[in-house]
Amino acid sequence: MQVLNSSTVPVGKKKNRFWRRQFAAEITIPQTIFDIAFGAVGPVLCFVFDPIVFRRGIGAAPLFPDYQVFTYLFSAAQIAVLFSWLIFRPRNELARSMMGGALTSGALFCLTMACILAPFSILGLAFGIGVFGFTPFLTGFVYLRSAFRSAAFRSTRPKSAAFSVLAISFLLAVGLPLLLSLEIRSVVTTAVNEVVHGTPQQADFAAHRLIHLRFFAESEMNEIVSAYLAEEDPERRERLKVLYQKITGEDIEVHARVLRD
Repeated sequence: MQVLNSSTVPVGKKKNRFWRRQFAAEITIPQTIFDIAFGAVGPVLCFVFDPIVFRRGIGAAPLFPDYQVFTYLFSAAQIAVLFSWLIFRPRNELARSMMGGALTSGALFCLTMACILAPFSILGLAFGIGVFGFTPFLTGFVYLRSAFRSAAFRSTRPKSAAFSVLAISFLLAVGLPLLLSLEIRSVVTTAVNEVVHGTPQQADFAAHRLIHLRFFAESEMNEIVSAYLAEEDPERRERLKVLYQKITGEDIEVHARVLRD
């Protein structure tokens, strides 16, 4: 009679069962809570309490301000797709494939960002803020699991057709936020140029437009600060200070000290 080694076989089976449950078709309540916590709430909290990645937060220039608009729009779209999957769980093949492709793009984006931010996150642990940098790993896992589940169905279509739908949805999930972010950046850049180089009337109108886009204009605001530091005319210098205060609600001197450093 063969005696099984209880110290090896059951452990291996338990490990297999654990990972199999994570990607099984059945979605449990704890998994749903986890997905909402780290697929939606976690990213939003990271953006709100962003210490240095896309926004100034700890007295230093942000690391990736040029990607702020795209990341915000892309993340908002991913959260919307995730909730659509968790709530509706459509049976339609096309809808599931579209969701699977979109969530796959979110998983790859989050995991890539997590790897890029890992060194900064490790350093940030000393200040108690690095933990936010590890959130994209969990968010990427949530999107990957949801993408696998939404696309894991018996399709009556040829594999090439199913793959085409996945690829198209992947490209749309990335391309639409990218195009919209470029348009927003163009509007913001034009308005900032009018603030810096335009007449007082043009600058005032441009400042009003920027008030509604200030959360997407982190890098462009640096141009106003740079112009303020380089300006020798006291009247124009004071006008730039007032307009910056109107747009951001902050004192331009605080931002100027960061650029000087």
